[in-house]
Amino acid sequence: MKRKEFVLYGLDKHKEIINKIIEDLNAFDYSFDIKLMLTEALTNAFKHGNSSSEDKPIYLRYNYNGMSIEFEIEDCGRGFEKVVIPDEISSENLLNDCGRGLFIINCIADKIEFKNSTLIIQKYLKVI
Repeated sequence: MKRKEFVLYGLDKHKEIINKIIEDLNAFDYSFDIKLMLTEALTNAFKHGNSSSEDKPIYLRYNYNGMSIEFEIEDCGRGFEKVVIPDEISSENLLNDCGRGLFIINCIADKIEFKNSTLIIQKYLKVI
């Protein structure tokens, strides 16, 4: 079992941290999916959970058990209330500034879950 936690203040180092996770897990075959899911999740945590404040932490944790990776993205917000993730994004809403992130994560992840102010993303992968 591999576990690690990172703490971010703002998004300045998120790409560096995501690349480190991919390298630590030798998950290069899944790098596009991991980068997209985590970029969307961290951006949402920063903008919506932390109101774009660089003084508030975002916690990024992962657990890898050899079959799946579970990411936890926790912000300082009030938590998720009645989140509805659409099955599709209509063409008129495609370029809207919000609403796409969770949709994209849901399309790539095998499971997503909301607990208080934490988004949990699970992705099955096999790495060597």
